[in-house]
Amino acid sequence: MTPTVDEAIARVDRAAGWVLVDTVPLDFVCHHPRGIDRADGTFFVSGSEILEPAAAVRGADGTSYAAGRGRAHLFEMSPRGRLLRHWDLGEDTVHHAGGLTHDGQFVWVTVAEERPDSRSIVYRLDPASGEVEEMFRYPDHLAGIARDPETGLLHTVTWGGRRILVLSTDGEPVGRTAVPGRRVGLHDCVAVAVRSPTGRAVTVGATDFEVAGADRLRLYALPDDSSAPGAASLLVLEAALRG
Repeated sequence: MTPTVDEAIARVDRAAGWVLVDTVPLDFVCHHPRGIDRADGTFFVSGSEILEPAAAVRGADGTSYAAGRGRAHLFEMSPRGRLLRHWDLGEDTVHHAGGLTHDGQFVWVTVAEERPDSRSIVYRLDPASGEVEEMFRYPDHLAGIARDPETGLLHTVTWGGRRILVLSTDGEPVGRTAVPGRRVGLHDCVAVAVRSPTGRAVTVGATDFEVAGADRLRLYALPDDSSAPGAASLLVLEAALRG
């Protein structure tokens, strides 16, 4: 029996090893890719174009952060790396594209200032019409995002994975969980059978997962910055499932 993505991820361990099975050059500039998800046979990718880098500023009262400037982008591309559509998102200092998720009908994507405890804009794209709608603004840095298919709630990750927030689709807080420790910084979210009050998500940068038969899990990743067409590639990797 072919497992679900959720079941397959639970059967991958460190001993499995990931094998590169394909490399797909992109024919467009995606800048710094942040999130990737599939919808009806194509990929959606969020990317950040940095015009003025954010910077930590140390002073007598501690460390503060200059926001920096840039542009946020949302791309639709074919499985072979061809650009199909492009949208500009964000504004002024709110330029750092975060994770994205396709909930079966819409694509949700976050754009934030590139600093902790800042502010964000959450957008919703209708792939059928190409219309992008600003859904709400939130007074914190929202990075990863996933939507619970049962409740319709949004599960988001703040700067550095410090907090997991549960929000309504108009930005009203529903739940909040602090993440202990500082060993792992979470940025992107890919929804995988969200069930718990705080959501369940797989987070490994700009990645997407797919079951490749009964005994393998496929991983799509965009790990590199892109400053020219062909500079970034979609990596396709596979790992064997234990048991």
